[in-house]
Amino acid sequence: MPRAATFFLDPTGAPLRSFIYKNSDKEYVGALQDQEDILYADMNLDDCIEGKQYHDVVGGYQRLDVFDLKVDRSRKELVRFV
Repeated sequence: MPRAATFFLDPTGAPLRSFIYKNSDKEYVGALQDQEDILYADMNLDDCIEGKQYHDVVGGYQRLDVFDLKVDRSRKELVRFV
């Protein structure tokens, strides 16, 4: 039976170099499989900006005919006892 694997992907979908800590030293591993541990990876967050610009590929958040935001700025009672 196939087992699940834990690994990190960069914004392009390529595997990131990931590691675990063993005795305070980094041990580089491709993925965690058949063992229990915490997997870490270093990622440059600037690489994620372009991907976020294309995230809404179908325009669901930009369709004004579907999306409507209304804000009620009137003061409300904080607590109401009944």
